[in-house]
Amino acid sequence: MLKRLNRLWRILATGFCFAFFFGTALAQTLFILPLYSLWLGKSPEKTRKIRRLQQLNFACFVKLMEVLGLIRVTLHNSALLQRSAGCIVIANHPSLIDVVILFARLPEANCVVKSALWQNWFTRGVMRSAGFISNGSADELLQGCKQALAEGQAVLIFPEGSRTIPGQPLQFKRGVANVAVRTGAPLLTAFITCKPLMLTKGEKWYQVPPSKGHFNVYLQETLEPHALIEDFDDKPKAARLLTDHLEQYFEEGLKSYD
Repeated sequence: MLKRLNRLWRILATGFCFAFFFGTALAQTLFILPLYSLWLGKSPEKTRKIRRLQQLNFACFVKLMEVLGLIRVTLHNSALLQRSAGCIVIANHPSLIDVVILFARLPEANCVVKSALWQNWFTRGVMRSAGFISNGSADELLQGCKQALAEGQAVLIFPEGSRTIPGQPLQFKRGVANVAVRTGAPLLTAFITCKPLMLTKGEKWYQVPPSKGHFNVYLQETLEPHALIEDFDDKPKAARLLTDHLEQYFEEGLKSYD
């Protein structure tokens, strides 16, 4: 009986957290963002303030999940975050809320988001107003990242493009490597583990684990793309080789955190 009540509580609390998340996104689109537009027009200051507002929103969402006993988040080697300006921040992607956890802690951050969110009625207003970067096309991704990095922002990208399927090997797409070899931006690596696993690919939000998910985020190191690949001037080849290198790097690195 207690197990059933605990499970029911976790389902209801998880639903409440996501309702809070999407509800605040919709409220921003309908009420807050129009006020920002009246106040700041189309200035770069507007998009910076809106991104900071999203970081606050994400941080509140994570704290809410922690307070309700759904998750616990531990950040390791967090000093690296203070040196993330102008870096491409890359991480593995085991859970739906990885992006929320990391983005909330990155100073002056931007984020690559899948193009579907730009069409979502709840989130599209926030995506556009915050100047987030769409992965709708390779050129759109590259140009968006170039501009953000040139402005000293940390750009958060998940090389897999989607969450990892539990039990399956990592499969990195070439987008991150393509941006890295064409901008020369350093890569700040982060390893994310979650035990027990929750909110994984193919899993419904209400399929909750029996206990709180403990997220460990290990900020690892900063890599220079040109130092990893010999034939760096051949950009297509360099992107291909860098993708393979990063995929192996994460596969091996995650084993040490199991």
